[in-house]
Amino acid sequence: MNYDKSKIESMCTDFREHADDSLLAGFYAVTGSHIYGFASVDSDVDVRGFHVADGRRYALLNEPQEQYIINQGNITQGYEEYENIDLVSYELKKFTSLLYKSNFNILELLFCGDTVIDSTNGAIHELRRIISEELPLNVPKTYHGMAKSNYHKFLNPNRDSFQPTAKKYLYVLRGLLAAQYVSEEREIESDIRELAKWHGEYYGLVGELIEIKFDHEHASVDYDLRQRAEDAIQTLFDEGEYPQDYDKTSYREKLNNFTLKARAL
Repeated sequence: MNYDKSKIESMCTDFREHADDSLLAGFYAVTGSHIYGFASVDSDVDVRGFHVADGRRYALLNEPQEQYIINQGNITQGYEEYENIDLVSYELKKFTSLLYKSNFNILELLFCGDTVIDSTNGAIHELRRIISEELPLNVPKTYHGMAKSNYHKFLNPNRDSFQPTAKKYLYVLRGLLAAQYVSEEREIESDIRELAKWHGEYYGLVGELIEIKFDHEHASVDYDLRQRAEDAIQTLFDEGEYPQDYDKTSYREKLNNFTLKARAL
């Protein structure tokens, strides 16, 4: 762990104090490459979570801001001391709407993230239970879609955006392996080494790619490793067929109940 939790806490507190709305703390955790299993020593720390605005604001024309983004891409003015931490804080309603859409980033935050702040008095534990009862939902499809999008954008040699780096291969492999995992195990797993170990193949391939990424964040891979990564990706694409639709009627009701409970805390 190459981050300071107390500093992250201070950043979250500063954010709420300087936000336009009056915000209460909710839940924040470290996510991103630190839970994917391939964070470099100098990797930025991705912090995600939700805050709670005054629910009465939704009855007004000027509804609460859906999300705040700090230090993502560029340093946000006033947050220079947290330059290696980027924070995305969603309003509770936006957060639960992303859960309803089976957003795997938010699910990984809940189930695999390293918790920094939890002011929900146990409501997060209840939320995890609700989701666990509903998985896999559409999560395999969202993982698969992410992998497909990244593959065609960054690993297609016919595109100007072609970047055959270890990092890009890891992102695609992680998405494909995670799609299979949640489909069969009905659990969320973010660490690519654990996913490869579960699959029974590609553990060595993943390890080689991680070593290259550790040496240099944007290092390209040689022809032999690239071909092995391509073969693995194509095999995983062929293995992955996931249903488009999932009945979320009861899931929606449970999320609504959680939102009401969390807003009343």
